Amino acid sequence: MLNVVNVVITTDLGMSLDLSDIANKLNAPYNPKKFDGVVHRIPNPKCTSIFLKNGTVVCNLKHFEDIEKWQLVFLDVLKKIDIHKTAININIRNIVAAQDLGTSLNLMHLASELGFENVEYHPESFVGLVYKIPEYNATLMIFRTGKVNIVGTKTLDDAQFAFDKLKNKLNIE
Repeated sequence: MLNVVNVVITTDLGMSLDLSDIANKLNAPYNPKKFDGVVHRIPNPKCTSIFLKNGTVVCNLKHFEDIEKWQLVFLDVLKKIDIHKTAININIRNIVAAQDLGTSLNLMHLASELGFENVEYHPESFVGLVYKIPEYNATLMIFRTGKVNIVGTKTLDDAQFAFDKLKNKLNIE
């Protein structure tokens, strides 16, 4: 089973936002010269939400199962800034998962074994091998220790399928 370490979701509030007003009501920092968004941190579930002028809110969660809890907490946050919604639609933009193959790897050998068309390996600038699996929109960062980070997928199934494809190519059970 994959270990999800980060989930990026977005929601569109369907309106332009007054970021100065939101920053004041949430007691959150706002400096449009540095970043034109309001960053609001929620302790439980632990997440960071970024409000943008166009009404988009980007949220970073640590666990996939926190999404439902976040929705309830976020509805309360919206009430604090005088936006009254009974529900919000979310879009999962990116899941970051980690897994261990259980064996160490020779990355130079692995690069040729996986085929160079979907592999980037430049050990002088990054210690891992980057393997792209387009059919799952997945990018796997593979390390010589056998640890693998999977990014870019929008579903847990796609992340798992990408990891399983790697294991199959390597003949690892």
